[in-house]
Amino acid sequence: MKERKNGLFSVMSRIEGMSNQFTKTDWKIVQYMKENMQEFVSCSAQDLATQIGVSDASVIRFAQKVGFSGLNEFRYILQSELERENTIINQNSYTSLMHDYNTLTETLFKFTKPEYVDLLRKKMLKARRIFIAGMDLNKNIAEMAGHKFMLLGLDVRVITTYDTLKLFANLATKDDLFIVITLSGAHQMLADALGRIVQNESYIVVISNYERSLCSAYADLTFLIPKTNLLENHDTITREIYILMLFDIIFLNLLEEDEKSHEAFQKIAPFSSWNQKDND
Repeated sequence: MKERKNGLFSVMSRIEGMSNQFTKTDWKIVQYMKENMQEFVSCSAQDLATQIGVSDASVIRFAQKVGFSGLNEFRYILQSELERENTIINQNSYTSLMHDYNTLTETLFKFTKPEYVDLLRKKMLKARRIFIAGMDLNKNIAEMAGHKFMLLGLDVRVITTYDTLKLFANLATKDDLFIVITLSGAHQMLADALGRIVQNESYIVVISNYERSLCSAYADLTFLIPKTNLLENHDTITREIYILMLFDIIFLNLLEEDEKSHEAFQKIAPFSSWNQKDND
């Protein structure tokens, strides 16, 4: 980061260009600046002299040597350029993050096959009960998705613990539908529960990062969520957003293709854009 700033700061570039003119004292000041830029632009000449181990006059002479009337002007220009550089860095970071989000969104829509969404809609409408299972970090997602589909009048149950999943796995029937969120797809306890659900002939949908995993092996239908690990901002990006986005796609398909779902949603959302479309 320091090298990047040195290349962009006009003041620091000027200092680098004058390096053959500096005394040992000057170099001590330069070194302190590079390592403690914020302190340099905020401390008095006396404080700087004490911290660097030089005299007050040496600090002032250095400011004049690099082309300023004194320390105050030197610090003012440094502060201005520091703020400008931070703004550029932040803007570049935001641009990079936006690019990563756009990449993931485009990938999600490429992964999500329309025929799979249509098939899931038909299975959801036909199912006696719909279970949305999300354990550990996926609990909140399962709860939000469950509430969303309840608005359409569907019989949706949310499962957020392995014990509850095990219970319903044993009670499952061929008329039930299980939508399971597991990005890694590698949880043995979850796989065991899915194995029991398969024995009871329930339909299983898995939402995962991996098409072939321990859990997806039990799925009748798998929806892929794009992985973030190769992106520059992978530690910043919230992957759960893309699972919710997938549920939005499924929700939209129900509204557009199923009249009863549309009517149910209109009753609880009288001011939605859907009503406005009908009135136009």
